[in-house]
Amino acid sequence: MLTRKLFTVASCMVVLGLLVASCASEPSAPPPARTAVTKPASEASAPTPTFAPAAAKPRYGGILKRALSRDVTDFDLQRASAADASATFFNVYEGLVRLDPIEHEKIRPELAEKWEGTADGKAYTFTFQNGIKWHDGKRFSMDDVKYSLERMQNPKAFKTISPRGEAMLAAMDRAEIVDETHVKITLKFPSASFLPNIATGWVAIAPKSILEAKGDMRRDAVGTGPFKLKEHSPNISLELEKNSVYHISGSPYLDGIKFYVIKDAATRFAAFRTGQVKMTFWSAGGLSPTEAEFVKREMPDIAAVYEHDGLSRALIFFNLQRKPWNDIRVRRAVDLVFDRQAALRVMGTGYIGSMYMARWGMALDEVAKLPGNRQPKDADFAEAQKLMAEAGYAQGFKTTLLSWAGGAFEMQAVIVKDQLAKLGIDAELGLVESATADDRMRRKAFDLFSHSWQTNTDDPDETLFNNYRTGGAANYGGFSEKDIDELIDKQARTLDGAARKTILADIEKRSRELIPVVDVFRKIMMVGAWREVNNFSPGPGVHPWGKLDQVWLAK
Repeated sequence: MLTRKLFTVASCMVVLGLLVASCASEPSAPPPARTAVTKPASEASAPTPTFAPAAAKPRYGGILKRALSRDVTDFDLQRASAADASATFFNVYEGLVRLDPIEHEKIRPELAEKWEGTADGKAYTFTFQNGIKWHDGKRFSMDDVKYSLERMQNPKAFKTISPRGEAMLAAMDRAEIVDETHVKITLKFPSASFLPNIATGWVAIAPKSILEAKGDMRRDAVGTGPFKLKEHSPNISLELEKNSVYHISGSPYLDGIKFYVIKDAATRFAAFRTGQVKMTFWSAGGLSPTEAEFVKREMPDIAAVYEHDGLSRALIFFNLQRKPWNDIRVRRAVDLVFDRQAALRVMGTGYIGSMYMARWGMALDEVAKLPGNRQPKDADFAEAQKLMAEAGYAQGFKTTLLSWAGGAFEMQAVIVKDQLAKLGIDAELGLVESATADDRMRRKAFDLFSHSWQTNTDDPDETLFNNYRTGGAANYGGFSEKDIDELIDKQARTLDGAARKTILADIEKRSRELIPVVDVFRKIMMVGAWREVNNFSPGPGVHPWGKLDQVWLAK
């Protein structure tokens, strides 16, 4: 049994207004952003995270100002999947349990104050304290828990979507209310990944009353978390304020968090280095390699750079329902011709990895030898040309390439377009806002989609159930293979690590034969924070440390 433990962690005119004031110790102007790689691709590997130095005593008060690279378009965490939603609303909503903000492999209580599992691993009973309130003052109940879990597990029945929750609750059979303070979750099979999955933040509990009345919470934000929504100015800022009746005593430390929407990378970095925001975003909105080097060189006493594995894969999704992408020869040709090392040199930090993280996937030196990954590219290019000719496309063809507009997503799409051109494939770029892109990819209204998919833990289940299993919430291309489905289900039920790794290797081998997606590279992320920001520990991934209730400001 585990019991509760108190934790000790735009508009252009508005953006320009933020930058009028300058920091007293403002360094010289930075070099252009996003132009260099910090480590050669052949040497790149997942980094060891760095941590903020431990401070003597936490301090209450202050508003943490942080940058966002784009506005939040969906407040409903059960529906959302993008990093901007997790950066903001993980602080508003809570799950049954959470990952520790400092020791990320540990699972801690959140809404549930304790839980017990059965000896056979097929059921968990969660215990909740009395008196928890929603931000609107209404009483939190077990009905909210049951309704939220069922909505995420089976979103179609609720006429919604749940691209994260559906995969994370794949092992759940049912949720039952035991009494006023207990909920029992029965699993379809013993699952080693169940608790880590529900601890990530995406399995968020929301009020049943609002969900039933409105159908979703895309424009509502009523949670039980340490912060509540104060104000949202679209494309300008989003501000959270402290929940003064938060059910975990002593938390949070901050009076609030204000996120500024700064879409332009240069303006965003200028806001950080002048102190107008004290923390950067992550993922595509984090520090570029040259920005990180600038902070290390020019601002060592003012700010720190946190480098960590993002659990993020740059991918190309094919619409397998459209020609010519339903032809495996064309997909294989694209996979072969893609120069991943060249892409890394443009994008910055990253490494060429397996479908899974290191403890589950292939060793990096073996990955580097695979067709499509190996250097030089001569043999791969010749084989790709042969496959295109066999498929009847020796002279190439025209297609469309969908991507999110702006930042690293747009840069990635341009790289993909250039790589496709080597096979005579003329890809017309369609760069759209994230909400439009999300809608089109869910409706399969695209030919190719250049994207990045981030997981929340290093367990393979989220990747496999989302991206590769038939009907997966993020299986955007419509990939469906019975033998792979069976292997995915088998590995999920396998508790022995060595045996599970063997099954995972079979899935990866089969995927490399069928090429449902092109796996380009894995991302290393860099976050900047001023040194007054304490008790902040990033990675791996981006989502577990989206919660900032244990962060405090030294001044």
